[in-house]
Amino acid sequence: MVAILERINELLFAAVLIVSFSLLAYIVLQNWRSDIVRSLGVLLAGVIIAYSGDLLLARAQRPATIEFLGRAQWLGIVLVPAGYIHFANALLAFGSANTIAQRWRRSVYAAYIGSLAIFLLVVLGTNLVIYTGSPSGPVARFNAGPLFWFYVLFFGLAIASALIAILIVRRSALTPAQRRRLSYLGATFAAPGIGVFPFLLIASPNVIPLTLILALQAVASLIVIVMLTVMTYSVAFQGMLIPERLIKQDFVRWWLYGPFVGITTILFIQAVPVIAQYLGLPPETLITFGVMVMTVLMPIFVTQAKPYLDALIYRQDHSEIDYLRNLPRNMFTRADLRALLENSLVAICSALHVKTGFVVAPGEDGFSVKAVWGSRRDVRRFVTDHPVMSILPQLESMPYDAAASLDSGSFVVIDDFCLFPLRSPDGIFLGAIGLEATLDQLRRNGGMSADMRRMVTGLAHQIELALTTVQMQRQIFDALRELAPEMQSLQQLSSRLEQATPLTLSNLDDDIVLHPDFPQLVKDALTQLWGGPKLAESPLLGLRSVRRILAEQGGSPTRALQAVLRQAIANLRPDEQIDPSAQEWLLYNLLEGRFLRRQTVRDVAHRLAMSESDFYRKQRIAIEEVARQIVLMEEHEYENSSGRR
Repeated sequence: MVAILERINELLFAAVLIVSFSLLAYIVLQNWRSDIVRSLGVLLAGVIIAYSGDLLLARAQRPATIEFLGRAQWLGIVLVPAGYIHFANALLAFGSANTIAQRWRRSVYAAYIGSLAIFLLVVLGTNLVIYTGSPSGPVARFNAGPLFWFYVLFFGLAIASALIAILIVRRSALTPAQRRRLSYLGATFAAPGIGVFPFLLIASPNVIPLTLILALQAVASLIVIVMLTVMTYSVAFQGMLIPERLIKQDFVRWWLYGPFVGITTILFIQAVPVIAQYLGLPPETLITFGVMVMTVLMPIFVTQAKPYLDALIYRQDHSEIDYLRNLPRNMFTRADLRALLENSLVAICSALHVKTGFVVAPGEDGFSVKAVWGSRRDVRRFVTDHPVMSILPQLESMPYDAAASLDSGSFVVIDDFCLFPLRSPDGIFLGAIGLEATLDQLRRNGGMSADMRRMVTGLAHQIELALTTVQMQRQIFDALRELAPEMQSLQQLSSRLEQATPLTLSNLDDDIVLHPDFPQLVKDALTQLWGGPKLAESPLLGLRSVRRILAEQGGSPTRALQAVLRQAIANLRPDEQIDPSAQEWLLYNLLEGRFLRRQTVRDVAHRLAMSESDFYRKQRIAIEEVARQIVLMEEHEYENSSGRR
C-alpha cells in the first residue's frame, strides 16, 4: 500500500509542477505588467521550486543529496509568504484602498528581505530553522529548529494579510463579475500555501501513520491543482481590456495545450514500466510506440474537444461564434475569384475555339485585367493600345437586358478583340470579357449556335455572380473596418466597467479613446498637425501618451500631441519587404504625403495614381488606422500604469 501511495504522490507532484509552470509561463506572456500578476508569479514560482524538491527527494538515495535538496527547496517555501504580502499589497493598490497599499508597500520589501534571511539560515547549514533528522520511511527528512516557529508566524501573517486584502477589495467591487472573480479568489488563494507549507515538520510520521500522511499528500496535491487553476484565472487578466469570453477561451486553450497534454504524457511515461513488465517487452519499445501514438492522438483530441468547450464558454453567443468560426470556409475570397475567372475564361475560350482571352474586373485600385488565357503578349499589346479605363465607358453604355441571350449585338469589337460586358442582376457594370476573335470567326467556330450561346451565357453569369459577391463582401468588410474603432471602444469600456473600482470609475469619463467620435477627433488633429485652433483645443491633449511625453516636449501639450500623432503614423509604416503596391504602403504614403509633408489632395492623389474620390475613401481608412494605433498606445500606457500600481 505504501509503495502504491508513493507512486501516486510522485505522479501528482509532477502534475502540480506541470500545471504551476504552465500557468506561470502563461501569465508572464499575457499580462506581466500588472503588479497583481507579478505577485502571483512569485507564488507560482514558490510552488514550482518546492514541488521540484519534493519530486527529486522522492527518488534521492544519498544522504548528501537529500540534505542539499531538502534545504534548497526552502527557496520556494520562503518565497510564498513574501509573495502573499506582495499579492495583498497589489490587490489593495488596484482596489479602493490605495492609501492602505502605500502604507503597506514597505512591508513588501521587508517580507522579501525576511524570506531571504530565513533561506540563508537554511542553506548555510544552521540548525536554527531546520536540522537533519533521522530518516523514518520516505517522508521524514528534517526536524523543526527553534526559529521555525518564527517562520510559522510569518506564514500565518502573510496568509491573513492576503485574505484581508481580498475581503477589502471585494467589498469595494462595483460589478457582479468583479465580485464573482474575487469570490473565486477568496476560495482558492490558499493553494500556494497548502502546497508548500512543511507540515511534516509539525506532524511527525512517528505519531501519524505513514499511509495517512501519504494519502493526505495526494489529496492536497489534487486540491492544489484545481485551486491554482481557479486562482490564476481569477486575477491573471486583471487590467487587460478584452472581453471575458476571450479570456476564458484563451485560458482553456492554454490549459489544454499545456497542463493537460503534459500531465497525460507524464502519466503515460510512468505507466510504461508497469505495462512493459506485464507484456514482457522492453520499456524502450513501448515508449517509442507510445510517443508516436501520443503525438498524433493528443492534437486530435484537443481539436475535437475545443468546440464543446467553446460551447460551454460562450453559451448564449454560441450561434454567432460558431458562424464566425466557419466564415473563412464559406467566404469567396480574391484567390477564389481569380481561380473562378481563370477557369471560366479557359472554358469559354475552349468552347469558342479562341486562343487568347482576358477578363477585366474591379479591384481596390479600379478596373484592371484579372485573368488571362493564351498569349499574354497579345493581351498586353491590346491593353497598351486601348487602356482599360478608356474602353469601359463604351462597354458600360451598351443596352442591358437580363433576359436576352448572347448574340452578335452583345459584343463591342475593338481591333482584333470582341468584348462582352458583365453586369450584376440589377444592371450595374462589373467588367468585361475580351476574346481575340472577330464576329465572323465566332460564327464560323460555332460560337453563335443556340447551345453554344447558352453555355457561354451561363459561364458569364457565373462570373457576374462571383464579381457581385466579392463586391458585396468588400462593402461588408469596409463597414466592419469602419465599425472596428467603435466595437473596440465598447469592448474596452465593458472591460473597464467590469473591473471598475471607486478609484478607476472616477477617471473613466476622462478616457477620450472611449468616445464614439474619437476617429473624427483624430482627423481634426491631423488636418492641423502643423498648428491651428483644432490642435490647440483638441480633447486629444488629455491622452495618457501625450501627458507622458509632456516634459520631453518642453511642457508644450501641442508639441506633445504632434509627437504622438507622428508616432502613430510611423507605427503604420510597413516592412520594407512588403510589396510597394500593397494596401499598407498606400495608406502610409497617403498619410505621409497629406499630413507629414503637407501636400495637397490633388498632388497626393496624382502621386498615388488614384482619383480624388478614391483618395477620400482611402484617407478615411488611413485615419481610422491612425486612431487604432493611438488606442493601442493608450492601452500600453494604461497597462503600464496598472503595473506600477
